Amino acid sequence: MVGKRLLATFIIAGTLTVSFFHSSGDKEDVMLVFQHARTGNVISQYPVTVESEITLSWIHSVEKTPWHETYQVQDDHRLLLKRTSFQSYGAGVDHQKGEIKIENGFIIYENINEYFDELSWIHSHRTKHEITMDDETILSVTDLPHHEPIKLSVEKR
Repeated sequence: MVGKRLLATFIIAGTLTVSFFHSSGDKEDVMLVFQHARTGNVISQYPVTVESEITLSWIHSVEKTPWHETYQVQDDHRLLLKRTSFQSYGAGVDHQKGEIKIENGFIIYENINEYFDELSWIHSHRTKHEITMDDETILSVTDLPHHEPIKLSVEKR
């Protein structure tokens, strides 16, 4: 009788242990992923949560003025463009989306509400790209390769 109880205890304990490790292995983290756009090689990745704000900042190559774009991570892993700010208009600047205001020398568009599956750009150390997440710098200008195509996305990994 004692032997059967001991065997049953081991079977139950083993089943619970296997179930625990199997279910914890199913969980995938949501990551902010920076990849080389041509090769797909992951350059860097950071844990991210829904509603985190990601801001890309750089110096415009023609106007030589600062630009900032702020995106919010959505539960479907898309990026929602919430706000953009810049000091001067140039070719290609959309002027018909969101609400506009001028503050401290910046033209600011808010409530743009445009969704993106990913963002891509040619990274340049000369334009001083910087990426922040929830107001904390996560990538500085030299953390990404110079003159290379970069893709930013939110993915389960």
